[in-house]
Formats: sequence, structure tokens, C-alpha cells
Amino acid sequence: MLLEREEELTVLTKAVAETQSGSGGLVLVEGLPGTGTGALLHRLADTAASSGVLVLRSGGAPAERGVTFGVMRQLVLPLLAETDGAAPLPWTAPCPDRTEAPDPATFADALHWLHLLLAGTSAERPVLLAVDDLGWVDAPTLHALAHLAARLHGTRLLMAVVHKDGTTADDPLVRDITAAATHHVRARPLSHAAARTLVADRFGPHCPEEFAATCRELTGGRPKYLRVLCDRARLRRLGAPGWQTARLRELGESLRRERLLTLLRREPVVEVFAKATAVLGDRATDELVGRLAGLSRRQCDQVRHALSVVCAGGADDDPAHPVRTVADIVSRAMGAEESSRLHREASAVLDACGADPEAVVAPLLHVDRLGGPWEIHQLRVAAAAALRRNAPDAAARYLGRALADVPPSSRIRAELLFELGLTEAETGSAPAGRHLVQAARLMPRITRQAEVVASTPMHLLRSDPQLAELVDETATALGTPPEADRLGTCLAMRLEARARYAGLHEPRFVASAARRLRELDEGPAQPSSAERELRIVLLFAAAMGGRAPHGDIARMARQVLAGQPAHASLTGPALELLPPVFYTVDDPEAAASWLDAARLCAAEQGTPGLMARVEAQRGLLLIARGEAALARACGHRAVTLADGAHDEERQPSSLLLGRIALELGDTPLAEQVLEAVEYSADLRIFALQRALWGLRAEERGDLPVALAHYLDCGRVLERAGWLNPAIADWQARTALVQHRLGRSAEAIGTAEVCHERARVWGAPTLLGRSLRVLGTVTEGPRGRALLEQAVDILGTGGSRLEFAHALAALGARLQRTSDAAGDRLLNRGRRLAAELRNRTADIGPGSAPPARAVAVGLTPAETRVAERAAQGLGNAAIARELGIGVRAVEMHLTSSYRKFGISGRRELSSALGRG
Repeated sequence: MLLEREEELTVLTKAVAETQSGSGGLVLVEGLPGTGTGALLHRLADTAASSGVLVLRSGGAPAERGVTFGVMRQLVLPLLAETDGAAPLPWTAPCPDRTEAPDPATFADALHWLHLLLAGTSAERPVLLAVDDLGWVDAPTLHALAHLAARLHGTRLLMAVVHKDGTTADDPLVRDITAAATHHVRARPLSHAAARTLVADRFGPHCPEEFAATCRELTGGRPKYLRVLCDRARLRRLGAPGWQTARLRELGESLRRERLLTLLRREPVVEVFAKATAVLGDRATDELVGRLAGLSRRQCDQVRHALSVVCAGGADDDPAHPVRTVADIVSRAMGAEESSRLHREASAVLDACGADPEAVVAPLLHVDRLGGPWEIHQLRVAAAAALRRNAPDAAARYLGRALADVPPSSRIRAELLFELGLTEAETGSAPAGRHLVQAARLMPRITRQAEVVASTPMHLLRSDPQLAELVDETATALGTPPEADRLGTCLAMRLEARARYAGLHEPRFVASAARRLRELDEGPAQPSSAERELRIVLLFAAAMGGRAPHGDIARMARQVLAGQPAHASLTGPALELLPPVFYTVDDPEAAASWLDAARLCAAEQGTPGLMARVEAQRGLLLIARGEAALARACGHRAVTLADGAHDEERQPSSLLLGRIALELGDTPLAEQVLEAVEYSADLRIFALQRALWGLRAEERGDLPVALAHYLDCGRVLERAGWLNPAIADWQARTALVQHRLGRSAEAIGTAEVCHERARVWGAPTLLGRSLRVLGTVTEGPRGRALLEQAVDILGTGGSRLEFAHALAALGARLQRTSDAAGDRLLNRGRRLAAELRNRTADIGPGSAPPARAVAVGLTPAETRVAERAAQGLGNAAIARELGIGVRAVEMHLTSSYRKFGISGRRELSSALGRG
């Protein structure tokens, strides 16, 4: 049953009639595969035979394309049989193919013989030569058909050939034959109505419209494919009564893959194209595929076209789908050896075309074994490129692949281990330390070993004892270099920095930190980067030890910060260790602009974990100013940014939020922090956990348990030499709990020790807090005097939140003695504390500290006073608004005048840049 072929059949009937009347011609039947080109050719043959025409049929086949004159033999052998073989075949000798030039004399004789034979036969009786599928016809037969096509006029010889769309062959002989056509017939896909008729013929008249439409959509309306789909669907019982459209779609996709497999078997060029495409993956452009497969751009276009026409489907089909499907098929069928060879060749092609390093090595990740130094080099280059785009995971993958095939005896192995260890350290990968240790021990020279160890990220030393031991071994082996050996001196300082970092929990390193700082302070005014690194570690150890005056530590920290570029701080110890130093010395403003610059650098790099660390350290400086609400916001932003990051990047946000929970007595926040904090060798994490456990026990009213946690925290800290009371405030909290338990003598003793250590350290916040706690646990006039002293000290500097606590404590003490000032001070302290706990932005005459105030080093307290004075407020009004004494206002103004270099308050407005 031929549907919608009336016009085509009319053309075929006309061609037969013209041939019978003596007008030879050529009928060209074209169309997509599956549209019925073969059926039209058969109908033409049947029509001709019924009219008395001698029909000679033949067709090309993929397996017979190499048979010389194979198709022509099929055509003429029946004719020769009618003559009892009287005419000998002229092509017993091998005839030329597509790649060999024919012997002119022999080939000309064969073509002349064919023309005489067919022309003579047509003189007696019309002849139809029907050839199916020119794309599979052998080359000599094509020569013969082209020769005959040019000589049909005046004969009763009709040639009919089928040429299907999508063939990968681009033979000029085929073009010559099709160009000679006198009648054109094109087989087109069926319309929706005709397809519905064909489906109904298979499934019955009650077939749903949706089912029939799906059949046409899956086959593109091509009759042959439509019949195959319907027959397969009937066998699988996808029709009535269920009409399983979903399974019908699966069947359609399966048939599409079958057609692709058939094309792969028939067309070697498609297989070559598909393999190159599979190997190149997302980078499979026609240029690269052509280079790898050895195909021209025209051949690539022909293969894509052939794949698209073979895969029937609707108009909305993805044109890349057939290419992806056939690439997937051949990739699964390729053996390991062939796959590795093609992937190596693809890497070389990508390199020759100037692809980026990571694109060049992408195929190398799929070879079974790397072939040589060039491939190792390419993987190292790609790893460096990945690190530049902040993709350490990709860099580690490249280096790991390179390392897999490097023999243990190779000199490059140590360098690869070193690069891999550094890369893994950025991702928080556990094997980083082990790889660095292996790299160092494989280095042939002690100097190179020292360079490797000196480049080790410091945070690895806390969790890898073997790496810490290696630092000591290397430092001992290197010895003390002479002063003239600058490289050796730098290496020695970096090794000392790492040894001291690893020993931050050892009393000997903590106790000697201040002395070593003084030694370095006598050195050059512009220390090297190695010396700055050592100073940073020493500053942190000295701050934790709390044995040196805070002013000396603050001065040295500012000196280090002056030579520490913000971008360099993101990869060294500065970001981890310097903000806690400025927090403990009550000098947060000194590091504020540096952290702002570091924040911009981190944002440019686009690394959320790094941005989280910067945000957490900014929050630590805010809590040093007493800005609890702003600090909490920083902490929560840091937690969000660090979501999914490794422990090293999450730790600062936990430390900050834990510090805030302790400052505010916020038990829910403490619970949140305790859930997030995991075990760590860092003493700060240990102290934070114990202090938060104590806070939680206090909230439950279980004071003995709280006291035990605080004392446990203190024992471990003191054993490590961390005597600074600012660390977890364990002494202050211990004294207050002892006081609540009625152990007055113990509370006073603990508070006095805390105060003595705070006095030695000297930072205002810590000193004021120790005085507040000592005054709280001390009864009588002495306790009141201590509280007043705390208010005076905190009114001139330090944390405003601690100042609010001191005001409230003094007010509560005065209330007990019926002093009229008690209510006023208590209310002021509570208002100030509430303000600091709740506000979400800086308040005051300006929404942020003026840039000029920050530039000259005004403290937050000095800035607040100076701004109000610039607006015309008197000293008494400023004191009332800020809840401080008039004397404190005068001191802040005098300091501001000196820092700005002005003579009085009339110049404050212009100095601040406010008008």
C-alpha cells in the first residue's frame, strides 16, 4: 500500500510510456532513508514489466562495494543468459576502483561493449535498468552507469536510480549520473492523515489519535520506519487496550539506535568520526574532530548530515543528539588500547591547536598509562592553570594522575608529591601532610628539603605530628646558616616559624616568644617575608602567654601589619593569627583597613571559604569594640559562606560565635556553636568548648558542673602556658561562679590572680573586666572602689560592651547602698548593652567611622566623642549621651586634636571630612 504517492506514480508511468515511444531517459528517485524510495523503484519496475519492458534490476550493498563491476554483473547477466552466453564478459581482468586510475584501453573497451549490448537489446525491446541505492554501488559500475546516462537519447533504454539523502559518499560520478536525470521523483514523509491511516491499518480503526501522532513523531512520518515501529509495538502489545505511549517512545529510541548501529557498520568514515567525537567530548568541534580523525571539513559535514537524516524524529529534535548517541556507542565498544591511543592523539591535537592547558590534559585523564615526560609536564602545567582559577580540586586531580605512573626512582616524583601536597592543603584533603613528608624525604639535597618543609602550610602542623617532627629534623639538619647566606637565613626563619607554630601548646615556646620578639625587634626596619612570618607566630604566642606589656605587642603587631600585603595574608598565617592579637591588645582599628583590603582580595578570588575566614576575623575585631550585634552578623555570614568548606575554613566562624555567646551569655547561640564545633588539636577550640559547656551548665543552674568545666579549661590552658585571662575568660567566670556558690575567699583569690595577670598585660578591656569581677566578688567600700576604677578605665578605651557591664555592675552596687546614682548608672549600662546587642548598623553622627578618623588612628571612643563635638555638643552633653565622665570626654578630645594635628574643636568638622 503506497500512500500519498499519486504524483510520483504519474511521473513513473510517463517515463515508461516515453521509453516505449523511443525517448530514452533517466529516472532519479530521491528521498530520506525510510521514505519509500525502494518501494517507488519496485513500482516502476512492476509498471514497466506489465507494459512489456525488459526489466534488469540490481542494487548496491556495503559488503560488495569492492567487487569489480559487481552491480553491473547483476544487471547484464540475465540478459546474457537469454543469448545463451554468446557474448563474453569483457571485464575478467581487475578493473580500477576509486583510488586507482583505470587502464584506458581496457576500460574503454568494457564501457563500449556495455553500450552496444544494451542499445542493441533496446532496439528490439524497451529495457529498464533499475539500480537501488547509488551510495553502495562499486566504482567501475558507476563509471559504466555515467557512460550510459550520457548516451540514452534516441534509445528505448530507461535508467532508474535511487539516491538517498544523507550518504557520506561524495563521488563525482554520482553527481554526473543524477545530473543527467530527465525525470525526478522525491519520496516525502507521510502527512499526519496518511500516517494515521497506516497506523490504523496495523492497530485497527479505534487507535487513539495521541498514539498515532506519537508514532509519526517518532518516525518523522517515514513509511518504512513507521511500519517497523508499528510491527514491533504490536509484538510487544503496546496497543489496545492500554495504548502504552511511554513505552512506545522507549521503543522508538531503541529503533533509532539500531539505525545508527547499521550506519556505523556500513560507513567506516562515520565510525572514525564518532570515535574522534567521543574522545574529544565537549571540545569536539569540526576542526578538532577532522584533525584527529583525518577527515576534511566537508566529510565532517557529510557525516553529521548522514546521522541527522538516519535518525528520524520530529522537527524539535536536538540536532546534536545523533552525534552524541553514536559517540556513546563507539566509546563503549572501544578497547583500552585503542581508547588510550586516541586520547593521547587528542591531547596532542588540542596542544597543537593552542587549547588551554586544562583542555589539553583532559584526554590524558582517560589513558591507561601515561606515555612519557611530555604528558607529565602537561599535567603539571594544567594543575598550575587550575590553581590560578581557584580550582584546587581539579589541580589535585591532574597531579594525582601524573603521580600514578611515575616510578618511585624518578627524580620528578618528589616534585610532584610536593605540588600535590600543597594543592591538597588548599582543599583540606587528609593526605596533604603525608604527601609533603614523602616529598621532603625524597629530596636529594638538604637545601631543597628545607625549601619544601618551609613551604608547608602551617595549619597542617596541628593535625599531623609526623609533619611537625619533620620540621624539627630539617631545622636541625640545616643548622644555623651564616649571616651572608640570605637564602639559608630565610629558610631557617620559616622553619623556626613552623616549629613554633607546631609548639604553640608547649610552655617553652610560649614563654620564650616575647624574648625572641625583642631580639628580632633589633633587626632591620624592613624585615623579609620570612621574618614577618616568624614574627606573626611569635606575636600570637606572646599574646596568648600574656607576660609582656600589651603596648609592646601592639606596637610590634602594627609594624608587621605595615609590611604585610593584604593579598599575601590570604595564604599565610597572618589572617589566622594577627586578628586575635589585635583583639587581645584592644587595638581593633589598627587591623580594620587591612582586613577590609583582605576582604576585597578574597571576594575577587571568589573563594567562599576564604571569604568566610576574613568575615569571621572582621567580626572578632567588632567584638573587641563591643559591637556585639554587628559581630554576630559577621559570624552568621561567615557560617553561611563556609557551608561545605573544610574544617580549617569553618573554624574561625565557630571561634567568633563562641566568643559572642560568652560575651552575651547567649545559651542558644552557645548550643549552636557546640553542635558545629568538632574535635580539634587547636587549644582555642578546646577552651571554647569547655567555656561554652560551663555557660550552658550555668544557664541550667548547675553551678558545680559549670565550675568544673571552667577549671578544666584553665588547667589545660595554664599547662600550655596560655596565661592571658582574655582566653575564654575562664578565670573571671570561675570567680563569679565561686561567688554565687558562696565560696567568697576562693572567688576573691581567683579574681585577684586574674586581675594581676590583666594588670601585667595592661589592655583596657581585660583590665576593666578583671576590676569589675574583683569588685563584684569583693564587698564593702573596696568593692565599690574597684567597680568605679573599672568604669573609669573602660570609659577611656576598650570594649563598649564591657563598659556597659561595668556601669551596670557599679549601678547595682550603688543601689544596694541607696545611692541615688545607682539607678542612673544601672539604666545607662543596660541601655548601652541593649544598643550594642541589638543594632545592626553603626549609629551616631555618621553611619560608619570617617575615613580620616581611621587614617589617623582614632579609637572608636575618640571617634564618637569627636563627631559629637564637631556637631557643637558640649562636653557635658557628650558625657550624658555616651554615658561616660566629662573627664573622659576631655581626654578623648585632647587625643583627637593631637592625632589630627589641629588646635581645637572648631577644626574638627573639616578634619573629620564631615563638612
